[in-house]
Amino acid sequence: MNNLTGQPAIPFALFDSNGVEHRLEDYRGSWLLLMFHRHLG
Repeated sequence: MNNLTGQPAIPFALFDSNGVEHRLEDYRGSWLLLMFHRHLG
């Protein structure tokens, strides 16, 4: 796996528990913490 620190993330979208879509580009210019958990749900 390559270290991509400092590189732009690829565009993607996820749905929250209420069914609302959140796109990465909607947060451009803001601080954003993404956490991915393998064993949730």
